[in-house]
Amino acid sequence: MKIGVDCRELRSYRTGIGRILLELLRQAKAYQKDFVFILFGNQRTNFLSSPDVFEDYEKVIIKEKWTLWWDQIQLKNAIKRNKVDLFFSPYYKMPLMAKIKTVISVFDVTYLLVKPYSDYLRNRLYIKNFIKIAAKKAKKIITISNHTKNDLRTVLNLPEEKIEVSYPGISPEFRRVEDKKRIESLKKKYGIQKKYILYVGNFMPHKNLKSLIDAYHLLPDGLREEYLLVLCGGELGNLELSARKGKLSGLPSIISVGQVADEDLPSLYSRAELFVFPSLYEGFGFPPLEAMACGCPVASSHSSSLPEVLGDAAHFFNPYKIEEISRAMKLLLENEGLRESFRRKGLERAKLYTSKRMAEEFLSLFKSTLESQE
Repeated sequence: MKIGVDCRELRSYRTGIGRILLELLRQAKAYQKDFVFILFGNQRTNFLSSPDVFEDYEKVIIKEKWTLWWDQIQLKNAIKRNKVDLFFSPYYKMPLMAKIKTVISVFDVTYLLVKPYSDYLRNRLYIKNFIKIAAKKAKKIITISNHTKNDLRTVLNLPEEKIEVSYPGISPEFRRVEDKKRIESLKKKYGIQKKYILYVGNFMPHKNLKSLIDAYHLLPDGLREEYLLVLCGGELGNLELSARKGKLSGLPSIISVGQVADEDLPSLYSRAELFVFPSLYEGFGFPPLEAMACGCPVASSHSSSLPEVLGDAAHFFNPYKIEEISRAMKLLLENEGLRESFRRKGLERAKLYTSKRMAEEFLSLFKSTLESQE
């Protein structure tokens, strides 16, 4: 059974889709008697970041100049040349004219539900309709939470019988780091000079970073003197002025460290006193679970899929109410016993999301789709 996979999300900076692909292909190596994978990428695809995972897979690099042409023509031709039996796209894009059974993924509908994205004509017309067209042609649609499945049914009117929910797995790399020398070295590397509150994720509008920064400003001076707010995953840009308000005694109390190497994240999670995730919409939400797996207590938005995914292992708040975000942070920072309780719950919750289980579900779906007579 030869399965083609669009791997363009495997870049130097790993996205949520990139993480899912990495863990799927890491685990799929154990099933190579039943499945042969061909990985399709472009000139920006980074297979070298995890050579232990990708070195044994056949890879086809197709230079991409114009994305639509790559999606619909170049990829279709490459699938035919390589005699692929089934094609898996980790997003809604797929070669519509390819005569092959296809499984697609729609992991969230942020661009259709959350402002300002939902105001953009491109999203309301092009993306919305393209998802519908791709979903009609695809044999199955994988999504990563029941909340997102419900959104696909209500927002896009996709047929329920086509949608399969499979929760992603958290990489085994995310575990508690106890090496104090390594942690202190990383703190020095990123300019973290005292205890800190952590955020990890991109800085796009739906991540709600402005509200997190404003909530941090509302903390008592004593807590801001004691705890830095460390932002990982992007550049402050328009948030810079908001962050500057956080200075105390002439020193910054909010720092942005930009993109963080994956190998550094477990240590940063492990040493943080609190992880805060104020997102307005998530199809799943990797960072809070990664923090839990590293033993860091989590305060999270109660929006979208997050209560479903995090269960009772996080302290939830309304992401639209800055005062409530600040109160949640204050409550946990001032109560070590409560932090310890969420730390224990988080470690157990993270164990539910294994890469092995995710891969088995994906592979089972691929097999049943290919064997189906429909």
